[in-house]
Amino acid sequence: MAAVFLYTNHLIKGLNAQADAQTQMLAKFCAVTTFPAAQSADLAGIFEEAIRPIRFPIVLTDTEGRPMAWRGVGIDASTVTVEQSLDLDLAHPPTSGALRQILALVERMDRENNPIPMLEPTTDRLLGYVHYGDPGIVKELRWIPFVQVLILFAFVGLGYAGYRSVKIGEQRYIWVGMAKETAHQLGTPLSSLLGWTEVLRDRAAGQGGTEARLERAGFEQILKEIESDVERLNKIALRFSNVGSQPRLQPQDVVPVVRGAVHYLSRRLPQLGQEIEIVEEYEAVPMVSCNPELLEWALENLLKNAVDASRPAGGRIEVSVRRRKETESVEISIRDHGRGMAAREQRRVFEPGYTTKKRGWGLGLTLTRRIVEEYHGGRLSIRESEPGRGSTFVISFPV
Repeated sequence: MAAVFLYTNHLIKGLNAQADAQTQMLAKFCAVTTFPAAQSADLAGIFEEAIRPIRFPIVLTDTEGRPMAWRGVGIDASTVTVEQSLDLDLAHPPTSGALRQILALVERMDRENNPIPMLEPTTDRLLGYVHYGDPGIVKELRWIPFVQVLILFAFVGLGYAGYRSVKIGEQRYIWVGMAKETAHQLGTPLSSLLGWTEVLRDRAAGQGGTEARLERAGFEQILKEIESDVERLNKIALRFSNVGSQPRLQPQDVVPVVRGAVHYLSRRLPQLGQEIEIVEEYEAVPMVSCNPELLEWALENLLKNAVDASRPAGGRIEVSVRRRKETESVEISIRDHGRGMAAREQRRVFEPGYTTKKRGWGLGLTLTRRIVEEYHGGRLSIRESEPGRGSTFVISFPV
């Protein structure tokens, strides 16, 4: 856009310079040949021939300012005779008519450009003046930058409206997805709690009387499972409260957080009917500023994604934590040997709503990237993926 402005100004300056040059030449030409002859009614047509090629408004006047010839001002020269021009009393100019219009045009042109005097070559005696205005094309070109600005604003406005529409659609989709994710997250521990209440009710109903007894081992097992489900509910509440605000980050060893996510998923694998082996490899790494609840949530999403990618054949998932000295970062790597992704899928996999699952809403990886990159200042990327050979997702944190 700046280049167009500069080029337009260059054109305007060039056209103005061309008009100045032509006017200067005309003034000299008139001084040498035509202007003296213009005092005669018989030779008045010479003016018309001299100024006929001119493509900008021009008026030739005598030394006192009486119009003698003109071109490009919208007034036919035949409407005013030479005698009428010579008889014009400038002290009492006409209030109407062609001469009045020409005098008004001369005043306006003199405000735009200084009149050029016509001097007799041998004596430098003043013969008259050449008054001229800007070419019509220059006036039109001067509007181009403003038109371009208006077009630019129109495009920006349309782009912003489209962007707002997309963002509002994304926000709406994210809220719907978050509601479904909330129901999904709460569903597992709540179902488990309901199951344990049914176990207790069944055992109490089978004993009769006013008291119900439960052997210590069974009681401790049920109590442990209920505590685990309550802890899970509390963790879910913390996760969603942190998503809605700026989470508190503290230096943490990420290995226990990764182990916790792997342990949670490993316990659920038998319920999912998956024959999957999870191989863990952890190195001693520096502390990383993170929020354990949110980081564990992100890891669970990646692990679930790896499990889904391994269906139905199952297979192996490799989880590792190591320090990369060349980049001074801590990397958490999750690799599966499942379906993999083509290049097109890799470009879209983090978009809200994009999913290849039949029963998914395409929010897991979007939320995971937000947790890693926006809340923790890390980076989530696909290190490698190939159809039929699996994918490797990597979370990296600077240290």
